[in-house]
Amino acid sequence: MRHPLIAVLLFTLSTTFVLPPGTSWADEEGTSLEQLVVEMAHTKAEHQVLADYYADKAADARKLASRHQSMGRAYLGGKSMNKQAFQNHCKRIAEQQEATAKEFDALAQLHAEEAKKAE
Repeated sequence: MRHPLIAVLLFTLSTTFVLPPGTSWADEEGTSLEQLVVEMAHTKAEHQVLADYYADKAADARKLASRHQSMGRAYLGGKSMNKQAFQNHCKRIAEQQEATAKEFDALAQLHAEEAKKAE
């Protein structure tokens, strides 16, 4: 976790709530610790932490996209008979990661706007 404030929020939540034995942070309905943090964000600082967190996730997705673009180029220079198929595979993953990055950018922007509106 790159952003120290999100780590502090997650740690605080994990040490504040006592769960019965056998209970995890992600229940059958898919509620996660991250979801709880998002639902609890009300202040400018909390929304800014989430904006930064999602901006980091966008950057991570772009790194994966770049890595797959590089791998795709490397496959074209290989000796495999299926190098175009390998290259297409990498291209699709890169495109998916770029789309994911854009979604995280949009989410970061929404939280940044909420931070500006908050007290």
